[in-house]
Amino acid sequence: MPRNKSDASSQLDLYKLVTEKQRINRELSGIKERMTVLQKRLDILNQEIETTERTINKLRQPNHKSTDKLIRSSIFEEGNNYHAFEIEY
Repeated sequence: MPRNKSDASSQLDLYKLVTEKQRINRELSGIKERMTVLQKRLDILNQEIETTERTINKLRQPNHKSTDKLIRSSIFEEGNNYHAFEIEY
C-alpha cells in the first residue's frame, strides 16, 4: 500500500533524483574525456597509417633510386667476396 505524500517523502524523492542526476553527469563527463583521448589517439594512428602507406607505395615503384642502390651495392659486395675452390669426392 503506497504511503501518503508528505513533505518529508517528497524531499527524499528530490534528494534521490538530484543524486542520480549528479552521478550520471559525472559519468558523462568521464566518458567525454575518454572519448577525447581516444579520438586524439585515432587521429595519430591515421596519420601514421597514411605515412606508412605512402612510404610503401614509394618503395614499390620500379624506378625507386634507393632500392636500385641497395641491389647494386649488394651485387658488387658479393662479387668481391667470391672465392672458388674444388671439392673432391
